[in-house]
Amino acid sequence: MGSMVTQWEDGHFVGGHPALDLANTVFNRAHPVPDNELLRTPSDVLAWCTAAGVPAAADPDVAEVRAVREQVWAVFDALARGGSPPDAPVGALMERAGAGLRTGSAGIPAVLSLLAVRALFTLPAERIRACGRCGWLFLDSSRGGRRRWCSMSTCGNREKAGRHRRAVRASGA
Repeated sequence: MGSMVTQWEDGHFVGGHPALDLANTVFNRAHPVPDNELLRTPSDVLAWCTAAGVPAAADPDVAEVRAVREQVWAVFDALARGGSPPDAPVGALMERAGAGLRTGSAGIPAVLSLLAVRALFTLPAERIRACGRCGWLFLDSSRGGRRRWCSMSTCGNREKAGRHRRAVRASGA
């Protein structure tokens, strides 16, 4: 029996900002599984960029895009946990974004880095969250600022269903 490979789909855009959605292109970070990489090929990167509205040049370097993604993850995961963004990933993103601006290169890694740096300085850090179930990052835009899941239709529903099952078992019904 072959393994099921998760593909990126529009329903995965739950971050509230393309930089957070980029960080979420590893499926289920909280509980890693085989084949959890959603950006496997240049066509995966181009499809994601198109869906996210990010300008993309042909033939992206997947390894470079993934490196940017991991730097973005490190920065925003730290914020989601109430910490400060680590210096090394912030510096790497700023360097890559700056190099893209200096050379006029519109390469995908430079564009994504610039997007992430802008997000770092414009998104409210106290509203960056990590899903309690899967670990994906999101911008909490709820009125009370108490959102707990990346998506109510996936992780929120699964969590509530699990809580209900546990309550039924505990009551002996």
